[in-house]
Amino acid sequence: MKTDIQTIGFSANKELIDFVEDRLKHLTKLDSQITGVDVYLKSVKDNHDETKIAEIKLFLPGPTLYADHQSESFRESVMEVVEKLKRQIKKRKDILYEKR
Repeated sequence: MKTDIQTIGFSANKELIDFVEDRLKHLTKLDSQITGVDVYLKSVKDNHDETKIAEIKLFLPGPTLYADHQSESFRESVMEVVEKLKRQIKKRKDILYEKR
């Protein structure tokens, strides 16, 4: 599986990269057909706060799965995006097995 992590508006430290890779392992346990993952971490300044945005694209046979979330911390954003993708993977599997 090819993993590409890009940061926009800041430089990520090793701890954050390791955390993201650890969370991605949870997705690969659910579906072994994942061929690639693109992760985009953005730090955007609002009126008075900095918003942390995490976006993840999962490449599978068939349609690509995508989820994003914004919050005050990257950890929270990444965890929420992974949960959203877990639900999408489960739904995709249910649809695939339902057709058989």
